[in-house]
Amino acid sequence: MKHLIFISLVFFTLMTTLDAQVTGMWKSTDHIDDTERSIVWIYELNGKIYGKVEKLLPAATITHCTGCEGELKNKSLIGMTILSDLKRSSDDKAIEGKVLDPSNGKWYSCDIELESRDKLKVTGYIGFPMLGKTMYWNRLK
Repeated sequence: MKHLIFISLVFFTLMTTLDAQVTGMWKSTDHIDDTERSIVWIYELNGKIYGKVEKLLPAATITHCTGCEGELKNKSLIGMTILSDLKRSSDDKAIEGKVLDPSNGKWYSCDIELESRDKLKVTGYIGFPMLGKTMYWNRLK
């Protein structure tokens, strides 16, 4: 009986760990009031982590990046990459990338890290992460 309990615990731990990654579908929140505004798909491509807006939620107040420059100016947020060039440091963390603030069109340095299996800490900053803004995104279920 002890062996069965031990095997069950190991299996449960492995299944939880395998699913606990920064990649997946996330409900992004506004950095000002924590309102869920969009669904972002976070994925890995060529060893880097990216995030693309898949869908805008009813609470979205911004639908186009009017403050963006260049080819992103006035483009729809749907399909837009808003997380870019993050380096995976482990399954639950990626660092030294960029995040787009669609409200002003500016790119900021960015780190992301799992707080729990279904909660992602997204920090955008200039200079030092501890001086930045942190948002908490929820995994889409």
